[in-house]
Amino acid sequence: MNMPMRRRQTRELRFLGCLALSGVLIALYLDQALRLTAHTGGGYRVIDTQAVTRRIESGELRDREAAWYRPSTPDETGGHPP
Repeated sequence: MNMPMRRRQTRELRFLGCLALSGVLIALYLDQALRLTAHTGGGYRVIDTQAVTRRIESGELRDREAAWYRPSTPDETGGHPP
């Protein structure tokens, strides 16, 4: 099963070329995603803290835990404190 050296080098170069191309495509994709997130409303949700504060001050929202909220017990967390 000895492949000639020339064929082995060709296969290795093609493989390295595929790896390089994949790396370039991933970098371009991530660069585009970072540019989109820099724009307002770029696909990621951002909490409007001023609007939340206004709703708390107007009484529409409460600045405390919900009535249904209760801390977990050690039994529910597997013996570890929450």
